[in-house]
Parts: sequence; C-alpha cells; structure tokens
Amino acid sequence: FPDLIVGAFGAGKAIVYRARPVVTVNAHLVLNPMIVNPDNKTCQLPGSQLLVACFTVRVCADFEGQSISDDIVLKGELQLDSLKQKGAVKRTLFFDYHQSHHYFSIVIERQKQLHCQDFLVYLRDETEFRDKLSPININFNYSLDESSFEDSLTVKPILNYYQKNSLAEQAYILVDCGEDNLCVPDLQLSAVPDTDQLIIGEENCVMLIINPRNDGEGAYEAELHIKIPPEADYTGVERNNKALRVLSCDYKMENETRMVVCDLGNPMVAGANFSTGIRFSVQHFENADFSINFELQIKSSNKINPTSNLVNLHLNISAVAQVQIRGVSHPPTIILPLHNWEPKDEPTKEEEIGPLVEHIYELHNIGPSAINNTVLHVGWPVSSREEFLLYILHIQTHGPLHCQTSSPINTMQIKFAVPQDTPELAAFLYNSTISHYIRRRDVTVAEPHRKNSAKILNCTNVKCVLISCSVGQLERGKSAALKIRSRLWAQTFLERKNDLYSLSSNVSFEVKSMPYKVQPAKLPKGSIAIRTSVIWSTPNVSFEIPLWVIILAILLGLLVLALLTLALWKCGFFDRARPPQDDMADRQQLTNNKTTDA
Repeated sequence: FPDLIVGAFGAGKAIVYRARPVVTVNAHLVLNPMIVNPDNKTCQLPGSQLLVACFTVRVCADFEGQSISDDIVLKGELQLDSLKQKGAVKRTLFFDYHQSHHYFSIVIERQKQLHCQDFLVYLRDETEFRDKLSPININFNYSLDESSFEDSLTVKPILNYYQKNSLAEQAYILVDCGEDNLCVPDLQLSAVPDTDQLIIGEENCVMLIINPRNDGEGAYEAELHIKIPPEADYTGVERNNKALRVLSCDYKMENETRMVVCDLGNPMVAGANFSTGIRFSVQHFENADFSINFELQIKSSNKINPTSNLVNLHLNISAVAQVQIRGVSHPPTIILPLHNWEPKDEPTKEEEIGPLVEHIYELHNIGPSAINNTVLHVGWPVSSREEFLLYILHIQTHGPLHCQTSSPINTMQIKFAVPQDTPELAAFLYNSTISHYIRRRDVTVAEPHRKNSAKILNCTNVKCVLISCSVGQLERGKSAALKIRSRLWAQTFLERKNDLYSLSSNVSFEVKSMPYKVQPAKLPKGSIAIRTSVIWSTPNVSFEIPLWVIILAILLGLLVLALLTLALWKCGFFDRARPPQDDMADRQQLTNNKTTDA
C-alpha cells in the first residue's frame, strides 16, 4: 500500500499515514503417517521402557514482502487433538513434552526460503481413551514476533490480512474396518423383563434380560442406553448367572432424563452376540399410570449406522390388597344370675346396670398395596320393646379411624371410667396369634336349658345403633381398631329367667379407593358377626357340718356298739362250745372213779 497524506482546506496542516509493510507467509502442515496403527509401537518414551505408536508433525513456512528485512521470526503454536473439549482426554501428546500444546519460534533468514521443523507425536495407550473413530485434529497457528523487529523502523511489518494464519490437518487411528478404514456396523437389540406384572406394595425387583448383537463391522464406543422411568431405580448388574455377561454400567443424568449407560466394547466386534441382565427396583407408584416403560438402544460413534433399533419394554402395574375384618367379644358369655347384685330402677353408675361387655373390631390390611377411603359400619343391638339390651358407654378408636353414631349414646348420663390403657385391645391388635374368642370358664348349666336354642338378637329383630366410621390410609401390615364399651342391661334378662340369648353385632367394611392412579377392578369388602351369649347357671350348694354334730354322731355310734355287745353277751354269744368227744371222755373218767370207791 502507498503512504497517504491527508489535508484540509483552511486547516493549515497535513496528516501523513505511513503504510506498514505486508508480510505474506506461505505455511504448510504435514502429518506422516496420517493413519496411525496403534499396534505399531516403534517409539520408546524417554526415561521409560514403554513403547508407543508415534507419527511426525512437520511445520514448514516461507515469506515474501516489500520494504522488509531479509529475516523474520514467527511465533508458532501447535494444538494436538484440538476438537476434544477442555477436560476431555487428549489422545496424542508431544513425545518430548508429554503435553498437547506446544509454543515455538520459526526463524526464516531469507525471503522465499522454505524453513521446516519436525515434532514427534505419540498415541496414548488404548486403555486411556475410548474414541478411536473420530479424527485427531492438529492445529497450527502463527503470528509475527514483533519483538524481533529493529526499533529504528518507523512502522513495523504486518501479516497479510487476506491470508489465514492457521492450518489444520487430521490424523486417523487405524481400525479393523477394511481398506477404506470406514466401519459400517449392523447393531441389533432385543430385551425381555423377568416379569411383566408389577404389584404396588411388593418389592418389585425387575431384571431386564438384554441381548445386544452386531451383524456388521466393528461398532466403536458402543454403549447400551437405558432410559429409566420415574418409578424405577437402577440397582446393579446381574452377577450370579454365568449365562449372562457382566457389563460395566453407570447411572447418568442427561437433560433431566435418568439413564443407565453400559459399555458394550470398543469396538463391539463384528459377530458379537451375548446376553446380560440389568436390575431395577420399582417402588415409586404415587403418580404411576397402568404401566411403566423402559426405553433401550445401542449407540456408537460410527458415522454410518451408529445406532440399533429402539426397544420399548412395557410393564403393567396393578394394585392388590387383601383386607381382613375380625372381632372379639370380651367376655364371650354372660352367666346369670349375678352374684351379690341387685337391680336398681334408676342406675347412675355403670356397675349398677349389669356386667361389662366389650366388643373389639380390627380392620387389618394384609397388603401388599395400601388402601384408603374405607367405610366401616357396626350395627349394635341397643334395645328391644323399649328395654335396653347392650347399653353403650364409650367408643374408643385406634389408628386412622373417625366414627359417629346414628343416635346419641349414654343418654342416661351414666358415670363411667375410661381406662388409660386397654390391655385386651393391645393384645388383640399386636398379637397375631391371639384367639378371637376367650375361653369360657367351667360352670354348671342346668340340664334342661342345654336343650334349648338361644334366641339371636341382632339388627333384624331389635333396635340397633348404627356406628359409621371412615378409615384413613392403611399401608401394608397396618390396622385400625374400634372398641365399644358397654354394659349388659341385666334387669331386662332377669325378667326372662332361664331364657337363653345371643346378642349379635354386625360389622361390615368396604374399601372405596386406593391411593394410586391405578385402581383394581374389584375393591375389597366383607362382614362378620360378633356374639355375646347370655346363659343361666345352677349353683353348686355345699353344707358345712358343725363340730358338735360330728362329736354327737361319734358318741351315738359308740353307744350303739356297746348296747349291741351287751345283748350278744347276754345271749351267750361269747360262751365256748365244746366238741362231743370231750363229753364221752369225761363220762368214762367218772365211771372209773365210782368203781374204785366201791
């Protein structure tokens, strides 16, 4: 460019713009060889016995220009594997510096004289990186070293603005893809779950049995990508089955999408065909629909056919709950008449009404799914013909249970004491092996009454109070209990002596919904009847014999014995009777005596 002088009319001044000399640089970047065989390890790293594959990077440059000196200095920069982002593993390093960047100077002594410099670059071990297909990009940037110019120069040279001051070349890693070094894989994927049904509340451990295969050429950086549904969590790789290959898998987040990525090989060689098992735990069903979906695909870094077919696995979700209603009467039997008890016309205390009768009901969710919005109804026999039967004093609940009655209870304002702890309720709830019926004590029942059948009093033939309860959410293994504390109105039954009765309360429940989007086709429901029997007993009478009666009886016995003995003696019962031969001997002796005397 020529220099430029600028003046203005009336200014009295002129401005001189001096043109800077333009330096045109002709640079070249040459790689030898351009395809690096990782198995051809001919270079030994300095200070070690490690052999590596290497290649040469040659930088050449010359220059020309006007009004410039014969020698210039260029500042050069070489960047190896420049397409790899910051933080990524650089596959090539400078042999002498073990770095991927290098700054150097190029001194050119004359115009149009080509000057070259060689740099030895080596390829890292294959275990240190995965990318074998993408090219190794090498950049060369240069600029004028202005510090080498003489200070006497009025203006300093500048590089040609219309010429790029950077060059790039690409080296490739030799792969087993034929003469064109271009791999075309044929990736295929199939998968099946070990179960196709998930039940809410169960452990729901699912294993996906996956079969990846490659019917084409090698697939580099081949990875299995599994998109995880929100309901599932990755738990690991199946390791106990020898028929399944153990893969290296990692959990990742990609744009708020949860993924499991498994390494299939680098490369996944041609003809590869194997099976593997990936385990998941499915537990989060709060917002789950009727099924969940796993999305699977193989991805590689190949340019052609880099992915496999997309596989979608659907697992159905169902909610199932087995609900049990059970109950007990405490005591199961009332025995009349009551010992040391007299009826009162207007009782004020609960003991004056009659014996205590408690019914306990438990709604137990066996599971596996949770239930909520359940209704529980109790029909309680309260009176018949304006006469009380079972007089309710208090209703106690345990668990997420809220109850109300169809009519007020304890209308007579009977005073009663509510125990702080109810051991029978605790035992019934927490001891699963407890019998639902308490063993009846041994009593002597009048024989004629055994033949009579007890009359059942329930809501079909007497007046009942309806107790309606709403039950909150019950998880698997949880229960809700209702305890009704009442007194048997003894006066009503004492007026009907020797009549047998069975007081029956009817309990029913119905589950309205479950706390999930998924609802079963049929919700649980059921009913039972709990009975309290009223029977009559024949008392066992025992007499206490006074001591004087016992002594008198002994004396009378002795007197009778003495009189009997005396009577027998008078009759000669105790005289000795001689045998006949003794009498004859006596007579013979008497005759002999008489003869002697004569």
